[in-house]
Amino acid sequence: LVSSSTALQIMSTLQRLTMLVGEGAKLDVHGCKTVDMASSFGKALLEFIFIVMAAITLLIGVNAGKSKAAGKVLYPATFTCGIAAIAYFAMASGGGWVIAPDCRQLFVARYLDWAITTPLILIDLGVVAGVSKWDIMALVLSDVLMVACGAFGALTVGNVKWVWWFFGMAWFLHIIFALGKSWAEAAKSRGGESGAVYSKLAGLTVIVWFCYPIVWVFAEGFGNFSVTFEVLIYGVLDLIAKAVFGLILMSGASSGYEAI
Repeated sequence: LVSSSTALQIMSTLQRLTMLVGEGAKLDVHGCKTVDMASSFGKALLEFIFIVMAAITLLIGVNAGKSKAAGKVLYPATFTCGIAAIAYFAMASGGGWVIAPDCRQLFVARYLDWAITTPLILIDLGVVAGVSKWDIMALVLSDVLMVACGAFGALTVGNVKWVWWFFGMAWFLHIIFALGKSWAEAAKSRGGESGAVYSKLAGLTVIVWFCYPIVWVFAEGFGNFSVTFEVLIYGVLDLIAKAVFGLILMSGASSGYEAI
């Protein structure tokens, strides 16, 4: 039989775990007296973005099945929006977050989303540009490391936080340089539908992705942005980077992707 002292220790450990994750989180974790949490408006935003992402997932998915050529580029876009929808549902339903050491609600579901969906976006861009699988793999690995650095930075405080941010930016700049130079040249050499679609998608991706580390600086970094405003701005960026990205790809499917 379990002694009463052991049972109390187990109960204490379980209570501690519920204090760290999800709806059971308490304010005294990490010595926090108050925690910046998403407001009811922020939760409504999460619900709205989930609905939009789910709808776009169905729309792109239906079009992906119309032809083999279309499916080659639209299935990754379908999974991108679908995974984002799952992440937003997790956040909207009260899960997928922890209390960070700087006493902010940190949505870890967002980072898990990014770790999967941003590589899918790069795979789509690589397929449209016509670069090699090795080129795609190199950028995907840089992307995963970039997201990991952002997550580690968000979970730390002090000077180490900014070391993680600079590490992430190094991988980020590798991605941006490749998209704007070598991949753009490869797409241009293909011409036709590939070149035109890649130009739109890469331009959109570069501009929107540049906004993420800036938001990070003022949200997870300095904490100037409230968690609710963070939800708003990241939500808008995610909708553009994933939903609008997918819709642009889908619009090109009507004229065919046989050259890709």
